[in-house]
Amino acid sequence: MVNTWYTNIEHFLDQDGLPAIDIPRRAELLLDYLGSIIEAVTSRNNKNGIETTDVQCRRRPQHRRCVGRIIAALHEDDPGTIRWMCPVCPDKGFISGWQGSIWDETKDT
Repeated sequence: MVNTWYTNIEHFLDQDGLPAIDIPRRAELLLDYLGSIIEAVTSRNNKNGIETTDVQCRRRPQHRRCVGRIIAALHEDDPGTIRWMCPVCPDKGFISGWQGSIWDETKDT
């Protein structure tokens, strides 16, 4: 089965734009993972070009950690959305609502 995550990062945040403190641990781990993808895309010079990041895939096919590194870029039709995928397993997704978040490195440039 293919996993495609459609995530609005704002759903994980409180009214101050900070990670909510009352979310379950599994949601917190997912938030850390997605935040790492946001940082990886927004901190590089070529935000539009799809590139391999240093973010290791979180999937565990057959109970073994996936060895893939996430490939990600701003979506070509919607630069407010980051598209990402693992080249090894079928995990992939889209992240919206990241602009101005604590993971958005474009605000510092």
